[in-house]
Formats: sequence, structure tokens, C-alpha cells
Amino acid sequence: MSLASAQGAPIHANLVGRAHEAVADLHQSGATTLALVVLVGGAAMFLGASVWRSLQGGRRSPAAAVISVQCAGLAVAFGALAYQVRAAAGWLTGVDPAVLDWFTEHRSDWVTGPAIAVTDAGGPAGTIIAAVVIGAVLSRRARSPIPALILIGTVGAAALTSTVTKSVVGRARPPIVSQVLLETDHSFPSGHATGAMALFTMAAVMFGYALSPTRRALLLILAAAATVVVSVTRLYLGEHWLSDVIGGVLLGGLAAVIGGALYTSWMDRTRVRWATSQDEVTPHSGLANPTTMGHAA
Repeated sequence: MSLASAQGAPIHANLVGRAHEAVADLHQSGATTLALVVLVGGAAMFLGASVWRSLQGGRRSPAAAVISVQCAGLAVAFGALAYQVRAAAGWLTGVDPAVLDWFTEHRSDWVTGPAIAVTDAGGPAGTIIAAVVIGAVLSRRARSPIPALILIGTVGAAALTSTVTKSVVGRARPPIVSQVLLETDHSFPSGHATGAMALFTMAAVMFGYALSPTRRALLLILAAAATVVVSVTRLYLGEHWLSDVIGGVLLGGLAAVIGGALYTSWMDRTRVRWATSQDEVTPHSGLANPTTMGHAA
């Protein structure tokens, strides 16, 4: 009996160990599935609210409820992705290594040079300089510092949130051997993708305020294309994982929705005040509408 007990003990321990592993895998799979559901749900909320806004047309400010749904959708999607990245497990981020390997294997000298130039221009310094320049142009045409403050504040808030999130999530960069430009700080989310999404989207919203819906849509498409170019260079150079870039786009989009709502609300109030003032002066007073000057404000 003692011999049988001695032989059965390892078998029992092995079965218990496998049972624990199975339970852990089940919990991990369940958490990953839940994160994916939340991520997709948040994206659906944002897209649904965005489509509703686009169908409304006109220049009036969108309802606060619609903006809230957009913000909630992006925030939920970003939070779900950040949680999964921090967990460092699950198939939601399992595609990251494969994407990194693909870009690494398809590098060429004639692409690497331009990619480095784009990623350098789209860095923190370049983004802030661009925000200041664009803000100055918009403020000059609107004859107010508010547009510049909104744009710079939006881009700055996105960058600050990205930096804080990097510290909280604490994700490591891709292996040094995969990087073209050595970077050793935390990886999630991509600061380049965050800044590009916030800057280009805000610029499209602000320059397109006085334009037709078709032209505004074209500006947004150009902004999305520019964001994709900057984001792809981060993947191509091996500086970020795919989920880092997606997280940056979500965070930058959230900042742009909030900043765009602030700008649109301010411009609408400015138009009302200008129209009211025009009713109180002579018809040929020569006053110019600051919300439509150059069709840029």
C-alpha cells in the first residue's frame, strides 16, 4: 500500500497541476474575449455616433449626447486595449509579433530613409511646432487666440495622457534587434500615432468648419491618410507593436473629438455674436465675418 501511495502521489500532483493550468487558461481566454467584446463595442459606439453626425449635415454643433457617445466609445475601446496589453497575455495582442516580423523582413534602403524622415517629423517636437504654426494661422484669421489655444491644448493633452499611460501600462518596446532607431522607453500607446491623430484631425475639423460637407469629409480623409503614414513608419522601423499604434489612434481620436467639439461650439457662438452685431450697425459697415474669412477658420 505504501508503494502504491508513493506512485500515485506524483500522478495526483500532475493532474492537479494540469487542472490549475486549464483553469488559468480558461480565465485568460475569458478575459481576452471580454476585452475584445468591449473593444469592438466601443468602436461600434463611436462609428455609430459618427455616422449619425455625418447624416445630420449642416454646420450646427452636434448634440452633446452624440459627442458623449463618441467619447465614451473611444475611451472604452482604448481602456480595453490598454488592459489587455498590460495583462501581456491573450490572443488579442498575439498578432503583434507577426506584424513586427513582417515589417522587419520587408525593409529596403529606399524606404527606410523616408520612413526615418517621416517619423522624425512626426515626433513630439515636430507635432508641437506644427500645432503652434497651424494655431497661429487659425487665430490670425479668426482674430482671436482661442483657436490656437484649443489646438495646442488638445495636442498637448493627448501627449500628456499618452505619457502617463505609458508609465501605467509599462509595456516594453520591441526587441532592440528589430529597431532601426533605438528607443528604450515604454511602448503603449504610440506617442507618434497619438500626436498625429490629434493634430491632423483637429486641423481638418478647424480648417473645414466653413466648408461644404464634401470638402470637410475630404479633409478628414487626408488627415486619416497622414496619420496612417506616420503610424506605419513606427511599425516599419520596429519602434512599436501594432497594438501600440492602434492605442495611439484611439487616444488621439478621443482628444480630437473633445477638442473639435470645443472649437465648433466656440465658432458657433462667435457666428451668433457677429450676426447680432451686424444687426446693430449699418449694412455697409465693412465688418468681416471672422468665422468665414478665407474659409479656413
